[in-house]
Amino acid sequence: LFSDRLSYAIRHLKRHPNQRFAVLFIDLDRFKMINDTLGHHAGDIFLVEIADRLRSCVRDNDVLARLGGDEFVVLLDSLKPNDAEEVASRIITSIEKPYSIENNTLYSNASIGIALCNRQYKSADEILRDADAAMYQAKSLGRGRYVFFDKSMLEKLIATMTLEQELRVAIEKQQFELHYQVISD
Repeated sequence: LFSDRLSYAIRHLKRHPNQRFAVLFIDLDRFKMINDTLGHHAGDIFLVEIADRLRSCVRDNDVLARLGGDEFVVLLDSLKPNDAEEVASRIITSIEKPYSIENNTLYSNASIGIALCNRQYKSADEILRDADAAMYQAKSLGRGRYVFFDKSMLEKLIATMTLEQELRVAIEKQQFELHYQVISD
């Protein structure tokens, strides 16, 4: 359903360029620790609690979906200025409140990447990729925050991937030479 609604929003944007929407890519910080320490049953209960909190943060016309694991996405439709920022702030505030699960008090936070629509997006995968890249930027800046996507994030990811591929090829072709330099006082 999420993918269908997002694809529709992209197609709709081509006919109505003044419409605005955004995708929020939400990742729960340190969720694996809950599964590893309290078990998957507690993790499942925790995810239900998270989903309820997320549902209370979005508007009736928005679409909320769980992609898998501890990743959620929100399609914010018919945006007004600052809507994406306000929803992301509400989500972070809501997620940070304590949880009581199986006689344990748990705390969590969320890292959120936000991709604002524009006419360059041709597919749902592209805008999800960009929201995901922004989410990883939020994590790298200290978690528990939101970050808006900008093109430099994608350029950095592409450069990193290219460098990694080139290094792997160089290793396979034994193109490195080891030099020992003595350091003396």
